[in-house]
Amino acid sequence: MRSKAVLTPALTLAVMAWAAGAAAQDERPPLRPTPPVTTGQMQGPPAPPSATPDGVGATEDDQDFAACRLALALLGTSYTLLPPQSDADDPDCGMARPLQVRQIIPGVPLSGEPVMRCDTARALGFWTRDFLRPAAALLDDAPRLSGIQTGPGYNCRARIGTGADQPKQSEHAYGSAIDIAGFEFDDGSVITVEPRTDSGSQEESFQRAARGTACLLFTTVLGPGANAAHDNHLHLDLASRNGGWRLCE
Repeated sequence: MRSKAVLTPALTLAVMAWAAGAAAQDERPPLRPTPPVTTGQMQGPPAPPSATPDGVGATEDDQDFAACRLALALLGTSYTLLPPQSDADDPDCGMARPLQVRQIIPGVPLSGEPVMRCDTARALGFWTRDFLRPAAALLDDAPRLSGIQTGPGYNCRARIGTGADQPKQSEHAYGSAIDIAGFEFDDGSVITVEPRTDSGSQEESFQRAARGTACLLFTTVLGPGANAAHDNHLHLDLASRNGGWRLCE
């Protein structure tokens, strides 16, 4: 038979003190998460989210931005955090926390070192790691993806094809878009984005794979055949639309 424990007065007081301390600990407010350390560099402190206009429907708050930078750290993205971007002639352009991205994942630099939002870089990083690199390994001799030829990221301008009287802002104006002109491989070969019509070539297959998988991570994918303006590049962006609808052309 187990003996019953007997609490002495001193032990009783100790237990009561411990319980009071635990209750006080439970009432303390939760600690704010510490922003993660990444491979990026910072030029000055980040601006508050409301410092400049921001696209894609909402401004990044501190928690979302910290989570995004953590994802970039796990991807191995190399970037510099720039001061807020804005345009004196167009107050609708700009972003509060722009990143200039040099290398989207280890070993894959971006030729233009474009400036973009963190979530744009995150989508680009997952696309490169999870789809572009595996697709490259299926080409003859399995070359390794060694670079992406990029056009502009952030660019304060209207959307192509909208009227001059009432132009709509391009997603480039918010840093939520990136243009992809080609893919470089470690054997020296390059696959440029261009119109390709049922040639049956590996270049065509890779371009189709890149274009199709991009729409799993971006909400807009435009390329050759969508219109003349996109015959030489893929336009990828994170435009927010009703019902989560995506435009893939």
